[in-house]
Amino acid sequence: MFSMTSRLALLRHMIRDETGNITLFSALILIILLAVSGASVDVMRNEADRVTMQAALDRGVLAAADLDQQQDPKGVVDDYLAKSPAAAMQTDVTVTQSLNSRTVAARGTATTDTIFSHMWGYDRFVIPARATAEEKIANVEISLVLDISGSMQNNNRIERLKPAAAAFVNKVMTEDSNGITTLNLVPFAGQVNPGDTLFDYFRGERPKINQNNGWGNGDQDAPGNSECTNNAENATDCDDSTTAEPVTADPDARDYFRKRSKAVTDMVFYYDTDGDEIYNIAHKVDGFPGTWPRDPDDIFKGYVAAALHFDSRLTDPSQFLGASVRTTDKRTYYYQVKGDENGRRNDIGPTLHKGNNPGWTVRYDWINPDDWVDHYVSPNQAAMDAEAQAEADAAAGGGATSNGVEGTQTVNMPSSCVEIHGEEFSDTAMPKSNDHVPHFVFWGIDDDTMDWGWCPSEEMAIQYYSDSAETLIEFINKMRLHDGTGLQYGMKYGLALLDPVNRPALSELIGEGVVNASFEGRPMDWGDTETEKYIVLMSDGDVTQQMRPNDPENPSNATTPLSRQGSGSWHEFTSAATGRSQFHRQCDLAKQNGVTVFTIAFETSSFASEVLAYCASSASHAFHVVGDEIHDTFDTIARQINNLRLIQ
Repeated sequence: MFSMTSRLALLRHMIRDETGNITLFSALILIILLAVSGASVDVMRNEADRVTMQAALDRGVLAAADLDQQQDPKGVVDDYLAKSPAAAMQTDVTVTQSLNSRTVAARGTATTDTIFSHMWGYDRFVIPARATAEEKIANVEISLVLDISGSMQNNNRIERLKPAAAAFVNKVMTEDSNGITTLNLVPFAGQVNPGDTLFDYFRGERPKINQNNGWGNGDQDAPGNSECTNNAENATDCDDSTTAEPVTADPDARDYFRKRSKAVTDMVFYYDTDGDEIYNIAHKVDGFPGTWPRDPDDIFKGYVAAALHFDSRLTDPSQFLGASVRTTDKRTYYYQVKGDENGRRNDIGPTLHKGNNPGWTVRYDWINPDDWVDHYVSPNQAAMDAEAQAEADAAAGGGATSNGVEGTQTVNMPSSCVEIHGEEFSDTAMPKSNDHVPHFVFWGIDDDTMDWGWCPSEEMAIQYYSDSAETLIEFINKMRLHDGTGLQYGMKYGLALLDPVNRPALSELIGEGVVNASFEGRPMDWGDTETEKYIVLMSDGDVTQQMRPNDPENPSNATTPLSRQGSGSWHEFTSAATGRSQFHRQCDLAKQNGVTVFTIAFETSSFASEVLAYCASSASHAFHVVGDEIHDTFDTIARQINNLRLIQ
């Protein structure tokens, strides 16, 4: 037994003895380190799970907010979570839907079992996540500017473009966007055709030739003839018999067509039902056998008379304007009938033998023209009757008699392009010029994919302020190519159609029934907080120089490219460099006015791609694509325009 003294001595010794203290301290520190490190591991595991769950929730609400999404929004969010590591997350989804927007908000929770933190009293961590996505379509005005130049036939580009552009239209124009989104479709080749309604609005009248087929102003020579056959004001002493075929007074006895050396394969007959002397109906008769007459004068009257009988839109013989003929060598010629004064010589006019015709296409044996020929009435009959009456009145009253068809006849114009001069590219107004772009081709055409004309045909005119995806897609699928690449013209019209200063032009289109009256007041003001304006510009090439024929009324311009007529047949209207400068000036104006511009350089050179990229709102708005990439590009742009964005 230790005495009390011994016990006190032992205690004093133990207090003074420091042996083993570091071990005790280390043990305590180790416990703390293990606890902190373990908690860190638990926190990192929790954060990794949170990031995974947040990403899954973000993707889910983005998909659910898409206005194209037809599934139940909550089901979409839950499905995204179920197929991710966040399958155990419990969610609360709220959907706010309106005519032009959908907002999906989701809150979610999950737990992570701890490994070390239970030492601190935490057996699990709670993972919170929330996300909100919105797709909103405000007032959206889009100009879709598409290249329909001849080079788009290469590598089947035009056939790749059509479904890509159609899908774009479907994406930006849904049922929810009706009355909100409008789209101007601006096809451009060498020039842009604004259509006959705005052509008349710009110019007020079409070029005319006194008592001829419509070209010139009464002071010019008739196409392919001297002024003697034109009854021009400056016609003096000359001998008609040496310059043109005698013209028979009886219109039913005249010859209007030249007999062809090759067999006729089809004919297109053109009619004007609204009195502006430009066709709006074109009926095609095809499949003629090689044994049929090669002189269209022998057969055309029966088909014209039958059309007047079967087509309820045709109500008067004077609505027939003329016809174009195609032969086995793929050559096409247009011949004016109404108001014609040059006999069997071909005229300048439309030759719609491929692609889309604004009328019927029937086989030659749909009717027997011999059965209908006696019902034919010349479109010139009324004028002839008026002349006969005038002659009778003059004979009775001693007045002067007339010579030839009374009045003037306007041409059956194949297109309605208006010249845009250099200074006009410094503003965003509609064209101001009174100059008409002649009908010609410079380089040549591919008959299967192209129609004649540097200026696109009436069938390829601008489609204005449409909210009908179906109508636009039908137009896209029927697009035909033309000569030249006038980027500056496409951009000019695309931007002008977004500028509120041009509302009077839209009012004119509404008044003529071209545009829905509900869009009166558009384009919306620049900077309007409820409106987004876009231009989507696609081209496969650089700006080409602008050529023009030296003799715009030469009928050869309707059958022979200028490049094959010789250097004396044409002149340079603007150089390619000038065209690029004009294009870039329009691009600058678009940016200054807050228009978002996307550009797509489709299978073109680096230089041409840079010319286009200059116009884009940023580097991320410019695309250089090949092949089927064009479809994904249009889809990407459509999604950006639809303004799908994560807002929380």
